[in-house]
Amino acid sequence: MSQTYSTETVLGRMQLATEAVTRIEGNADLMQRVISAFQAGGISALEQLLNHPAASFVVAAMKDWQKNKGT
Repeated sequence: MSQTYSTETVLGRMQLATEAVTRIEGNADLMQRVISAFQAGGISALEQLLNHPAASFVVAAMKDWQKNKGT
């Protein structure tokens, strides 16, 4: 996805993150695995794991998922 969306601009990072979130939401098994990893490792660990300019947008979406799931 980094080849399709620029990580040099905020807009590009947001577009990349939106695509990543869309793909995660479209795959229930992947979404559950991501949320489980998020819960087990915490926010900081996930951001370090992603180590990508768009990570903060993806992490924000995952925080929202976790809040809405009531976990």
